[in-house]
Amino acid sequence: MRFSTHAAVLAALVAPVVGAQAAETATVISSTPVMAQVAVPQQACNNEQQYVRGPTTGGGALLGAILGGVVGNTIGHGMGRAAATGVGVVAGSVIGNQVEANGQPPGEVTVQRCRPVAAYENRTVGYDVVYEYAGRRYTTRMANDPGPTLAIDVSPAGSPSAAVAPPAPPAYVQSYPVPPAPVVYAPAPAVVVTPYVGWGWRHRYWY
Repeated sequence: MRFSTHAAVLAALVAPVVGAQAAETATVISSTPVMAQVAVPQQACNNEQQYVRGPTTGGGALLGAILGGVVGNTIGHGMGRAAATGVGVVAGSVIGNQVEANGQPPGEVTVQRCRPVAAYENRTVGYDVVYEYAGRRYTTRMANDPGPTLAIDVSPAGSPSAAVAPPAPPAYVQSYPVPPAPVVYAPAPAVVVTPYVGWGWRHRYWY
């Protein structure tokens, strides 16, 4: 029962917020493409003539292997004759193939060489759209051309959705009485006047 009450209260609070926003349609007055230069990766290629040696037939390698085997078999003795024959076959094959390749006339082939180049193209990067809603005109930039109409979200002024932050709590200021500064009265210093008393012979009076 308590859960149902909380759910009802939550639905009552959310309903005004959902209903406060409504999708409306605005009329597009103009849509101007925004052009900009965009870097486009490209390659520049050209054909060059290059001279290479012709392919070998394999006859030089075979002849070199035979001769190398004969030489190795002649040099080797005893148990090392077989190893010397194998080494001679391998070395003779390599040398014979190289000799045949050096004897071939060079041939001319076409080789394509490419390198990256910087290229720029003018492309549409957006649209400056002027639209009208409720007798007023507005401007915005969009990625695509919206067409004759534009869907917008309208929130009425004063709706709960318009409040982006809760109101600040009231500030409480407490004042305290300030006692007056004490006043100190200092008594004036006493002044003692001593009469001058002297004796003289003038007319026999004190003075």
